[in-house]
Amino acid sequence: MACELITTLGAVFALWGEPELPDLESVKVALETAATACGHPVVYVTRVPVDAPAPDAQFRARLDQVMPTLLKACSTYHVVLEGDGFGAAMKRGILTGMFQLSWRRKTFFVHAKVSEVANSVAIDQRSAVNRLLDAAHMRGLIGAR
Repeated sequence: MACELITTLGAVFALWGEPELPDLESVKVALETAATACGHPVVYVTRVPVDAPAPDAQFRARLDQVMPTLLKACSTYHVVLEGDGFGAAMKRGILTGMFQLSWRRKTFFVHAKVSEVANSVAIDQRSAVNRLLDAAHMRGLIGAR
């Protein structure tokens, strides 16, 4: 499994390594289960380390297929695409542009650091995000917040 998941009340976190199709299905199930458990869509935070490989064509095609399902389970979707410099900034810009066209307004966000996520959600969701990020930190899935 190339993806590590954490679920807390109101939020789901995924740390990606090499993207594999079974991991995408696990994320889908985790989001649906979390949304059902709390009775509303949840915040999804996905961290992509700077050295993580890009998804292959088969994975991207499957991601396109499951996006409508993910959208139903997510109040907001946050990609933390790590890295410094021009190349990393370009990747974040391209990713933002691609997904802004297909998602509800103010739903999809791309960040350079995990610490940027909490301030980009509604105030009533911040405690859920902070619990999630604390749990991810405790498991060693993110560095210092």
